[in-house]
Amino acid sequence: MNNEIIRPSKAERMAFFVDYREDTVYSAHARLLQSKWRDKRQFPRGRFGSFIETGFATRSRVNFLTDTIKEIVSREVEAATQTGAFISAPRIWDNLLSSQPLCFNLFGEMQADLALATAFFGALFPDRVETVTALKFEYSPGRGDPKYTGDRSAFDAFVEYSKQGKRGCIGIEVKYAESLNEETVDKAAKNYRPRYGEIILESGVFNAGALEELKRPPVAQICRDHLLSIVTQKGYDEGFFVFLYPGANVLCARGVKAYEDLLIPGGPAITGFYPQHLERFIEKLCELRAEKWTRELRDRYLGP
Repeated sequence: MNNEIIRPSKAERMAFFVDYREDTVYSAHARLLQSKWRDKRQFPRGRFGSFIETGFATRSRVNFLTDTIKEIVSREVEAATQTGAFISAPRIWDNLLSSQPLCFNLFGEMQADLALATAFFGALFPDRVETVTALKFEYSPGRGDPKYTGDRSAFDAFVEYSKQGKRGCIGIEVKYAESLNEETVDKAAKNYRPRYGEIILESGVFNAGALEELKRPPVAQICRDHLLSIVTQKGYDEGFFVFLYPGANVLCARGVKAYEDLLIPGGPAITGFYPQHLERFIEKLCELRAEKWTRELRDRYLGP
């Protein structure tokens, strides 16, 4: 996919019912991709072209690319009422642009096939991962527990792995059309917990004086998830945090760069922060499984 994304024309946005004035350049592009995907399959349109009509979407579960993934999402939605996981219906079924369906479409088959998960993560992180032993969605080791971050943050996906007898974990946050500026300065301040400051200081991976900057967008949400990863790793021999986003999403990339500038030198091996491009993950999955659903995954989210 060409990384030089331009805003779709007004005529094209109108034709596919995605003329949403608050869109960034990338979210306008992504919203159009989703509407074209829906339109090509003749799924009934919801309030925008990037939505499927709610009743049809809920019954058919066509937001998900395989029967296996559909079943996994159905189980997760049902379980969320007991676990407190943040999986909201009907959004999970009818919103094509949401990053949560993307997460399930990308990793769902791997939860059901750990051999595939092992090949995938082993190829992407050969120095870290030998065998994947579990893959979970919307996972937190303790929502609201002050031993962790004291908030209700959770990983979009969570991988447990082993290597040479050691247990490790990967916390994964998935972004798609987000700019990392959706959260206002005031909202970020309201979401801030004193526990964050404790973890920041204890971890030793942040620059001196970074604390105040870490409280503000566009880095505040990245920080919350990274901190959850840092404290979660204490239950394992090792671990790291993957922040996954489209390389073509310029605003998201700027937020990642701003966050990296607040970390000490040494890179991911030292900080445990692994920013990764969605394009790389999808292409790797297509290499491992050259099937209709992986081609559809690529075309839907990256473009034909």
